[in-house]
Amino acid sequence: MNPLEEKNAPVPGLRFLSPKDANAELQAGASLVDLRSDDLVEMKSFSVPSVYHIPHRTLESCLIELPQDRLLILADTSGVYTKAAARLLMEHGFNRVACLDGGMLAWDDAKMPMNTDPDSMMYGECSCVMRSQKSKTDMVQSLLFLCVANSARSQIAEGLARKMFPGLLILSAGSKPTKVNPYAIEVLREVGVDARFYFSKDVKDIDPKAVGVVITLCAEEVCPIFPGNVDRIHWPLPDPASDDPALGREIMLERFRATRDEIQHRLEAFGREHGLLPRSPEHA
Repeated sequence: MNPLEEKNAPVPGLRFLSPKDANAELQAGASLVDLRSDDLVEMKSFSVPSVYHIPHRTLESCLIELPQDRLLILADTSGVYTKAAARLLMEHGFNRVACLDGGMLAWDDAKMPMNTDPDSMMYGECSCVMRSQKSKTDMVQSLLFLCVANSARSQIAEGLARKMFPGLLILSAGSKPTKVNPYAIEVLREVGVDARFYFSKDVKDIDPKAVGVVITLCAEEVCPIFPGNVDRIHWPLPDPASDDPALGREIMLERFRATRDEIQHRLEAFGREHGLLPRSPEHA
């Protein structure tokens, strides 16, 4: 299991710096480690003297690139991954590690120095919404998929959405997270999505400020409650997982494939409706 995918438990002695304090440390010689994905960095980046851009899922394989002679300040969009990343660095001998409290969202709110893509403009309280200066239309910039266990439907939706909407922040979580169902990993692999390192997350660990649209996928269960001023969509889909021993491997794969294909269909419709995908000829 990738250490970054362990639950974000508290890290003894770890400092969380406000944007003002973090900027002062960075101007004095500390280095920022930006854990966000490439597309988010291209949209908004920290304007500080020393930055290492290493997406959080690849951090373990890139530790050799980081200096150990200075303070490293870890940052992502809202602080979801920084504690686990700090734990990983400390386990590998990095003794001077801190986290930017609130991530890029807090940095932006505090009006700290940054670089912004001239073709796009963030606005409002949430980085999940962007207005293109070219099209002047509002676009979704983050999606959160929710179900109870965050093991099948929401994981499949996360994997498909990451592939279909590479410019978006894609998250999934559950109210009672367990572990990713192996059949979900298998049917995603069939369509070119590598979910081997996916992990179940608790909805309580998701920062509401990082979410623009919540899509719940529960059918027979009580869906998780997510706070905040977000757009909400409900796709009631039966859970493909089952403990019935009479259901063999092929039947289970059929169930998971049917769920995958239905989610794919709904994501395509969502993408066309919100300008994330080209409209089909009949809707052009």
